[in-house]
Amino acid sequence: MKERAKILIAYDGSACSDAALDDLKRAGLPAAVEAVVVTVADILLPPPCDQLRDAEAHAMHISESERQAQAHAERAVEEARALAERAGKLLKADFPDWEVRAEARCDSPAWAVVKLADQIDPGLVVVGSHGHSVAGGRLILGSVSQRVLHEARCSVRVARCTDERRAGPVRIVVGFNGSPDAEAAVKEVSSRTWPEGS
Repeated sequence: MKERAKILIAYDGSACSDAALDDLKRAGLPAAVEAVVVTVADILLPPPCDQLRDAEAHAMHISESERQAQAHAERAVEEARALAERAGKLLKADFPDWEVRAEARCDSPAWAVVKLADQIDPGLVVVGSHGHSVAGGRLILGSVSQRVLHEARCSVRVARCTDERRAGPVRIVVGFNGSPDAEAAVKEVSSRTWPEGS
């Protein structure tokens, strides 16, 4: 049995995240995929009191404002989980053969994605870009997508946020300089299943 490809999809509920999900229809990915959708609550969540050792629990005095902050953080995590689950349902509708799992994390968004990628070792990380500009001839992406692109140890697909729905054949450009990395890029592109006429 062929091993499933593994991808990690960062999703924050924005139009750019939705564009990244939609963009996967044109990514040439196989039918057998294990997808993990992660939504990050940009907060720090302290451990629950019942996970602290007795001595630490007695030594800690938790004020009402700290309790409110904890409750707020827990709500943020539940909202993140709901967003990830929503994205998982959208993926399953487009890719019924995929195995899809939703996760919520507490951290800086970029670092949460990079750390999870290190843990699950996907072949691809997918992110949406909230914006990009060109400065001095260089493409500047949004801060989260830029950080993931530079720090992830695997391929990263950055989808642009656009109102245009693309259709028809995919036009693919592969930069090639004869290096082992360029060879790997050609091999990866040729292994995918592209729409007819691409």
